[in-house]
Parts: sequence; C-alpha cells; structure tokens
Amino acid sequence: MTRIRRIFNLLDLPAILPSIVVAVIHFKLSILVGVHANEVFQRWFDTGERASGADAVIASVDKFLAKPIPTVLVAAHPAYGLSVEWWLATAVNSILWGTAIYACYRLSSWLFKRLNVL
Repeated sequence: MTRIRRIFNLLDLPAILPSIVVAVIHFKLSILVGVHANEVFQRWFDTGERASGADAVIASVDKFLAKPIPTVLVAAHPAYGLSVEWWLATAVNSILWGTAIYACYRLSSWLFKRLNVL
C-alpha cells in the first residue's frame, strides 16, 4: 500500500489532469489548424505571395501551436495529405506542452509549500 501511495505522491494526480487536458486540446487544435496552415504555406511557397487576412491568422496560430518543433517544415504537399513526420512532430509538441503545464504546476506547488503560503 505504501508503494502505491509513493507513486501517487510522485505523480501528483491534480497536476496530471490539467496537463493531459492541455495536451489533448493542443493536439486537436494542431490538427484543425495544421491542414489549413499547410495549404497557406504551400501557396506562399508556390507563388511567393505572403498570406493575408484569414490565411495570415491561420499561419500565426499554427506558428504558435507548432512550438518547439515547426511542423510546417515536415509537412508534405497538401495534395498528398499530412506525412507521418508531421503527425509525430504534432504528437511530440502536444506532449511537450502538457509536460510544460505539469512542470509549472509542480514548481508552483513546490514554491508555495517552501514559502509556507499554503
């Protein structure tokens, strides 16, 4: 029983749930925006014309979501669909975003305990 309790103390379940939610939402948004951003990038690559209007917003949102791995660089031509590398990069990005939320939660709770705020 103490071994299970130690595992739960190490994982900090209240910190895991928000990080999983963030990772899932990030993955879903990346899929929704990534397809259109790939088309915008391909149009810019083919014509040299910069994105404007809604296309610029889509490109900016994709640029924000695609941190730290720029997924538009591993995407294939829109006619071929999204490559396996794009899916892997998007999954890794989502996991890293969730991990960042988890680390922020753990760090803040550690600081609050250390400073006797809570």
